[in-house]
Order: sequence, then C-alpha cells, then structure tokens
Amino acid sequence: MNKVVLKLLLIICVAMPMAAWATSYGFGALATNMMTPVGIVSDFVNSACIMIGGCFVFASIVKYFEHKRSPLMVTMSTVVFLFIAGIVLLLLPFIYVLSQGGNPLAGFNSLVQ
Repeated sequence: MNKVVLKLLLIICVAMPMAAWATSYGFGALATNMMTPVGIVSDFVNSACIMIGGCFVFASIVKYFEHKRSPLMVTMSTVVFLFIAGIVLLLLPFIYVLSQGGNPLAGFNSLVQ
C-alpha cells in the first residue's frame, strides 16, 4: 500500500512541474520568469557577504585582543585569516556592482524611478 502511494506521489510530483512548464511560451519566457528569483537570491548573497564579512572583521579584532593577552592560546594566523577573509567578503558585493558597468549606484536608479 505504501509503495503504491509513494509511486503515485512521485508521478504527481514529476508530472505537475512538466505540465506547468509546458504552458510556457518557450525557453525565453522561462528565462525571463527566472530572472526575478535570481535577483532576489543575488541580493540575499550580497547582504550575507556584508554581514558575515563584518562579523569576521569584528571577530579578528576580538581574537587580536585575546592574542595580546595570551599568545599561545590564539595564534596570529587566526587573526590574520579572519581579517583577510572579512575584508574579502566585505569587498565582494562592491566588486560585483562595479563589474556591472562601473557605476556603483546603477542598481539604485531603478528604485528611484
């Protein structure tokens, strides 16, 4: 009984997306419809990079003060790694924005109009 229900559920789960995709007007319309979720994920990744990068820089400062107090407990390589990783994560979204055309405010112009 359970195998029959699972097979039926599998067929429904596979057939429903195919039916929804079949009503599309082609790959161009499908790609256009996918651009909105990709933009949302891109904004989420940019925000996550900034937040995690800031946390890494803050953690490197805290670890540096721990290193000054006890150099054997926290090594300097940990401090340097956290600081460099934090700076890289903080700069990733800005590098992405600059690579889109050199205008860092290009994404904000669509919000103003």
